[in-house]
Amino acid sequence: MPTKTQNFEVVAQYQFDDFNLPLRPSVAYLQSKGKDLYAYSRYGDKDLVKYVDVGMTYYFNKNMSTYVDYKINLLDEDDRFYKNSGIATDDIVALGLVYQSDPRQSPRSAGFFMFPLR
Repeated sequence: MPTKTQNFEVVAQYQFDDFNLPLRPSVAYLQSKGKDLYAYSRYGDKDLVKYVDVGMTYYFNKNMSTYVDYKINLLDEDDRFYKNSGIATDDIVALGLVYQSDPRQSPRSAGFFMFPLR
């Protein structure tokens, strides 16, 4: 475990309300670096999480939507640190269906599927 982490996250989304399209594309970059890993292993600073995420949400109506999400993992799958630490390096595709009985409250997800890609 690192003594400190350094995190960086950027997300961009756009809701196509202007064009009457019920779509919301999304792109994100996330990086979390573990600092001073020498205390626990022979590693110094290492990325613990590093990926680009591309997604799309389609709104059927104000209560129901579906989404697809593709997480492109940027960690080196051949690095022994990730294998020894059990940190996943696979890309992942996720599909989901969301129902909100009251759009002002938190949504309820159903039919959430994740598929690791190798």
